[in-house]
Amino acid sequence: MSVYFSICVSLSVGLILGAVGGGVKKKLIKKDYTQKQIARNIKFISKAAGLLKYVTCLVLLLGLLWCSYYLILGIMEPKMAEYANNMSELIVAVLSVISIMFAFVEFIRRKE
Repeated sequence: MSVYFSICVSLSVGLILGAVGGGVKKKLIKKDYTQKQIARNIKFISKAAGLLKYVTCLVLLLGLLWCSYYLILGIMEPKMAEYANNMSELIVAVLSVISIMFAFVEFIRRKE
């Protein structure tokens, strides 16, 4: 567990330093994009958002299916209730992350 903690700390520090460094670089160096590059990027983001929408819906439906399975498992076999609850919480956590990623892509797409 201490190895995993060290990995999480290292990744957190790296992400923070990378975000700060990227922000400084963005302020110091300005890029000018051609209209062709801008149009190509908008088209790519729209296609990616469409694909991500279907993947998100599929994963949400699978999450609903498995959460209902674990709900029924917890009701039918009380000794498995804690396991079922933990699995449902894990599924909901993963679905929350996926939904946040989808919302971010939609925000970026609609911003342009």
